[in-house]
Amino acid sequence: MSAPEDAGSGPSTGPGPVDGTACGCDEAVERLWEYVDSELGDLDQKRVQAHLDECAPCLEEEHVEVVLKQLVRRCCQEEAPAALRLRIREQLTVLRQRAGAEPEA
Repeated sequence: MSAPEDAGSGPSTGPGPVDGTACGCDEAVERLWEYVDSELGDLDQKRVQAHLDECAPCLEEEHVEVVLKQLVRRCCQEEAPAALRLRIREQLTVLRQRAGAEPEA
């Protein structure tokens, strides 16, 4: 990162800059998850989009994030077999009954 991009920047837990300043590569890559999930405010979303429109390496990173998200979504659609779900429910019921029957310490 260059010094101007670092100036005044704290941890990325906040909403980020919203003053219309240009978005650099560091910020764009740092905020890709929020961008891909449409969790940025309108101005920040537009700033990151404008940067991606002009920067092929960052656009490539965005593509990787989108593909990864699609793979996770596709791979996580399996459902546990009915017998396993039933056994888990039975065990949870037993544990709840035991917890309710035990005197408090």
